[in-house]
Amino acid sequence: MATVKDIKKSFCDDVYAELSVMKKKLGEMRDSLARTYGAKTEIFRMYDRHLLELFDQIEWKLQILSHACPYDWKGSEEYVETASVEPVDKNVDFSPGYIGG
Repeated sequence: MATVKDIKKSFCDDVYAELSVMKKKLGEMRDSLARTYGAKTEIFRMYDRHLLELFDQIEWKLQILSHACPYDWKGSEEYVETASVEPVDKNVDFSPGYIGG
């Protein structure tokens, strides 16, 4: 019997695969339109912003998915956590003068 973790990994795999295909096709379509109409034409520039926004939204959703899925899920390897926290300094001297109040 499948565990919840296995089901969640399977769901993550399916969604990740579909979103990745969408992102790839969107990039290919944008490149094709740039070649067909010219990257500097007014018509391409007018719609290019929208295509880039869709591309960025899919990328953002893939990042969210990578953090919402189980830690050992294979797709999480692509999006590495960039935030880091420095260790707390244990030798902190506090001023004994003011206690509050």
